Amino acid sequence: MIALSTSTKLEAACLPDQIHQQGVMVVDDSSMHRYSAQLCLNAFGINQVYEAANGQLALDLLAQLEQTPAVMLLDLEMPVMDGIEVLQQLALLPHRPAVVLASSSDEVLISAVATMAEALGITLLGAFRKPVNPNDLADALAKYNAGAGSLAVAHPPVDTDVGQLQLAVERAHIQVYYQPKIDLSTMTVAGVEALARWKTPQGEWIPPSVFIPLAEDHGLICALTLSVLDQVLQDMNNWWEQGQYIPVAINLSAKSLAGFNLANEIIQRVIRQGIPAYFITFEITESALVVDLPSALATISRLRLKGFGISIDDYGTGFSSMQQLSRFPFTELKIDRSFIQGAPAQQYMRNILKSAIELGERLGIMTVAEGVETEAELHLLQSLGCKQAQGFLLARPMPGRELMGWVEQDSQRKHTICQTSLG
Repeated sequence: MIALSTSTKLEAACLPDQIHQQGVMVVDDSSMHRYSAQLCLNAFGINQVYEAANGQLALDLLAQLEQTPAVMLLDLEMPVMDGIEVLQQLALLPHRPAVVLASSSDEVLISAVATMAEALGITLLGAFRKPVNPNDLADALAKYNAGAGSLAVAHPPVDTDVGQLQLAVERAHIQVYYQPKIDLSTMTVAGVEALARWKTPQGEWIPPSVFIPLAEDHGLICALTLSVLDQVLQDMNNWWEQGQYIPVAINLSAKSLAGFNLANEIIQRVIRQGIPAYFITFEITESALVVDLPSALATISRLRLKGFGISIDDYGTGFSSMQQLSRFPFTELKIDRSFIQGAPAQQYMRNILKSAIELGERLGIMTVAEGVETEAELHLLQSLGCKQAQGFLLARPMPGRELMGWVEQDSQRKHTICQTSLG
């Protein structure tokens, strides 16, 4: 399962404490593969390693353990119960480990199973062909803390209602955080994406997956969008006073595109603040473009006519991407994370990623990769000619007041990463 090497990069110091405390379960029908995996994990400083020779034994062991292992290193081809069945059973458990897939199957099948696992709500840290490179495994384990829900524990529903949301919008309690976008040729800040974040007066964070649909369903999405825009314009003016002219991308939902007067409101507010339209890009997901095509075309075309940038977000996740590119005046193509994860290790995924980047280049529009989490992904994107990237490897979302400090302090690290990519 693991290709041992004397040049293995030890990542013990970088691994989350939960992995050391809870351990890792190796599920593989080959005793040799289990043994090599254990040696590798031990080299990472992980001493709590559980083993199971097939899926059924793994589930039985999980039921017996007082503490669920943090991660399961899972083979796909096994007798009694294969890895796909294990994933289906894990999805039913209230407490389950994150998963790293390892298989001798072809890359297309591994990718399909990985997609299935994520659709089931399982935290997937990586999916590799055997033998797994120890450095790839180290990078996968290091991502354990990268996203929400790393422990894959069922969270209680968030208690909120439309009245609370309306009050939060009116009082601007839903604030804007910014995630930097990096120019991959210079490793400098190329812009930021504005993200709505809601923290209640009681200190509870309400996730966007809860309040955005609530706003859409109760006619508050346009008010929320304009509240975000007002905060963005104020922050941009503050940055400009400090000599930093940073472009900003703002998300527009499907329901807001249907608002007849939204384009007018946006244009008037931007003019009042004196910000040139070309410093602002509006990101629209593919799914939003098919909800109300005439309204979407009208709103997007009017914004583009005034000089705003228009980005197709999560490119490749819809069913008619090429058709959307032909219909709308896009200036940016934002490549979904699903096409970037795994591309460094999978040739067919690299081919798909390369095609998306080349398409953007031929159309003369900016290509941006989102969700970049590893240096291998970053270096691959650079080699393929992608123009910009964002993700946890480069920067996490932050309040506007912290962005200027980050720009000054983090530029040197970005240049270091860029230089290592050339080695």
